[in-house]
Amino acid sequence: DAAFVPLTVFSTSIHLGGQMSSWLKLQRRGCPTSWYSFNGRCYKYISSPKTWFGAQVHCASQGANLVSIHTSHEQNFVTALISSFDYSARPTWIGFSDTSQEGRWTWSDGASVNYVFWTAGQPNGGTRENCGVINWGSSFSWSDLSCSYSYPSVCRLMIFHV
Repeated sequence: DAAFVPLTVFSTSIHLGGQMSSWLKLQRRGCPTSWYSFNGRCYKYISSPKTWFGAQVHCASQGANLVSIHTSHEQNFVTALISSFDYSARPTWIGFSDTSQEGRWTWSDGASVNYVFWTAGQPNGGTRENCGVINWGSSFSWSDLSCSYSYPSVCRLMIFHV
């Protein structure tokens, strides 16, 4: 089926954790236009800065959520996706927050928290910083920031089981 033929749109190489990653190819593999496939899900980088809540609403309008990250491989894919569109690799919203209960970090899509990649000393904002970003500094790790800041974001399409 032609819809599932891998299409290499472009390749990028990024520096992660002191080692040069292998070439990561962003492929559509049946994802909608401007979405890229990783492990059977579709991801999209949203370059227009929005607040964390605005970014979540934008993702939801496309049938998606802000991305939740569950493995180091997914972390590497998301940072490669961001770096492919934003060479300065600015901080970018992910779906991690403790807005419901201070100190209890949850994913906006309801997924279990089974992986974190906090920058050393993070989260450190208490009640003032309740939303998570990826690409904090050169380590591409996570930080907590005020949800009212405007940053780009990454959406991930929800998977529906029938």
